Amino acid sequence: MDVNLKSVNIFNSDIITLDKKINFIFGKNGTGKSTLSRTIKEQFVDKDVRIFQGIDSVVANGRLNSITLGNENVEAEKKIKKLENKIAVVNEEKEKILQKKLEVTTKLEKVNQSYQSKYNEITSFYKSSARQIKNDALHIANTSYDARDFEKEAKYAFHLSEDEKNICKEYLKIDSKKAAKLTCPTIDFKYFLDSTNKILAKKVEEEKKILRFTDEQKVEFAKLGMNIHKKGDVCAFCNNRISDNTFDELETYFSASKIKESENEIEKKLNEIKIVTKLSADVEVDIKEFYTNYADEASLLVSELDAIKREQKHFFESLKNVLETKKSNLFSPTLPIEITIPNSFDHFGIKYNELVDRNNSEDIVRIKKFATDLLRFDLLETYMNQFELDSKIIVLSTIDNDQKNIQADINCIEGRISEFDENVSSIQKDIQKEVELTTSEEKLATNINKKLNLYVPFQLEHLETNAQSHKGYYRIRNKETSDQEYRDIGTLSKGEKNIIGFLYFIEKLNERTDNLQDKIIVFDDPMDSNDDMMQYIIITEIQGLMKAIDKNKNNNILIIMTHNVHFYINIKYNRVYVDGPNRFGNEIKCDRFIRLEKKDTNINIKVIESEGKDFSTSYELLWKELYFLYENKKPNLMLNSIRRIIETFQKFNAKFDFYNDHKEAQKLFNVNSHSIDDIEAELNGKDADDLYNLMKDCFETNGYLDHFKLHWKNAKK
Repeated sequence: MDVNLKSVNIFNSDIITLDKKINFIFGKNGTGKSTLSRTIKEQFVDKDVRIFQGIDSVVANGRLNSITLGNENVEAEKKIKKLENKIAVVNEEKEKILQKKLEVTTKLEKVNQSYQSKYNEITSFYKSSARQIKNDALHIANTSYDARDFEKEAKYAFHLSEDEKNICKEYLKIDSKKAAKLTCPTIDFKYFLDSTNKILAKKVEEEKKILRFTDEQKVEFAKLGMNIHKKGDVCAFCNNRISDNTFDELETYFSASKIKESENEIEKKLNEIKIVTKLSADVEVDIKEFYTNYADEASLLVSELDAIKREQKHFFESLKNVLETKKSNLFSPTLPIEITIPNSFDHFGIKYNELVDRNNSEDIVRIKKFATDLLRFDLLETYMNQFELDSKIIVLSTIDNDQKNIQADINCIEGRISEFDENVSSIQKDIQKEVELTTSEEKLATNINKKLNLYVPFQLEHLETNAQSHKGYYRIRNKETSDQEYRDIGTLSKGEKNIIGFLYFIEKLNERTDNLQDKIIVFDDPMDSNDDMMQYIIITEIQGLMKAIDKNKNNNILIIMTHNVHFYINIKYNRVYVDGPNRFGNEIKCDRFIRLEKKDTNINIKVIESEGKDFSTSYELLWKELYFLYENKKPNLMLNSIRRIIETFQKFNAKFDFYNDHKEAQKLFNVNSHSIDDIEAELNGKDADDLYNLMKDCFETNGYLDHFKLHWKNAKK
């Protein structure tokens, strides 16, 4: 059967399917089990819905209800017949209103057909238009663009002029660019000017005077001749043989330390100038790295850079030239060079890098997306105008209003039908009261006492009241005293009262009544507050009901809902998840297994399709709970689950030195999971991943990393 959940806003599904004769539903407290029980009761009025929700669900005015087992009362039968005649009259009136409903429903069907025709026309337009937009040559929509996207974007439809469209198309062609920042050399031009002039001002004092060297030209001439001749050669100028003494004299003259020192100083300065000249020349920028909107500004900066480099080049060439000249005039001072110091790269570099920052910060992806959206919205506008979408939506809205008005008439009619049904229900309650007058409840007490005999020190005793009330009630009598000592039912423990209510509910299922409807039997957390022995009785009784259903002795539907893992594991023992043979080889029909899981404000309905996907132990459930909290980023709630997992692990493995190397973890897991203070303040900034890694490290240090990995992996399933 399908339970309609549309009127219940806590579930994330409109329907929960209970299509098996036996259905198991597991959910923690607060996952909507009681709400589901109430919804089943309200919807399936054509079934005999029986719901057990503890002792309170079977107690009226502090006493247990009665049970009908026979011994008909003649007077009650007469009253029942009169009430049944009243039901027949009400049903005749109901039949007339049902005919009226049929007429209005037929009218609604015609309007629905008209609505569907117009709706299909508009939907077809959405599909074809979305397909054209998706296949547009400009690629202005993603490959998954469909009718739903078109309908959502219809409100953004916008007309573009031809110029605007062309601009958008140009934007689509732009490639992403990133300009490189410039690191300019730092050159001290004043240093080079001053150091050059210092060299020019120097002159070399002759260490050995040669009288024939009367000026610098003769000195340079002699130096050149010495470089192109060797001892014994004939002079190319005077055609005389050069004596060895002349060579020795000139070598002594030109190898003097002061001359060498001066020449070396000049060469060193020329080398420095060569290096910085190359540094200046190597400063380059690429205008192609800039977007179009920055191209003009970049061009101006390139022109500025070229001018600076020309200035610097001229400056260094001038210094180089005067130094080269100085090499030929070492023995007299040279006038200082007067030249303007060129601009450095500093100011240019700042402006250029600022432009780079602006260029690189351009969100070209956003710009292209904006252009794409505008072109797509323009097509939306074009298609919508051609189709005359607005006018057709108005027509559809008018038909929709007609539907609502007709539906309102149907609702009004159904309201009257409900009144008839309520009247019939009221009469049926009166009939039931008369049926209850034919009651013998002693057998009920006997059956309950047999089942409780070995487990409780009391027994249930039925006591008839006076004839006017036609009601019986129960007293609690102590078994172990000789005298008849009675206790009020309110003095029993919650578990004792619950088991009495449970057995009473079971016995009520077997009563003979005039109600021939099939039963829907719902156990809503029957294990609440019971000790182990009581749990055994409850599990045994419910399994007895399941056996009867398995053998097709009736058409009842059984729904078992619980938050108790131990009970869930035991009650579903040997049940199957798919149709097929059981462990004895007998062909049987499977049951339905459902998990209710709270996700934020909604309850998720999850169908468990195999035993491997279901949990089987409380320890595994703790891991699943921990993974759920980890996925939902709840580090403060994770602490309690981690503590319980480690405590269980310690006890099972006798590993009581688990925290020896992790005292911080022990304090964090234990103190925070017990404290009533603001535990988030004690986490010291640890998030869900920090707690996961800390717990994993604890298991790894103790040599149980594989244990941790296995259970964490299974918790994800």
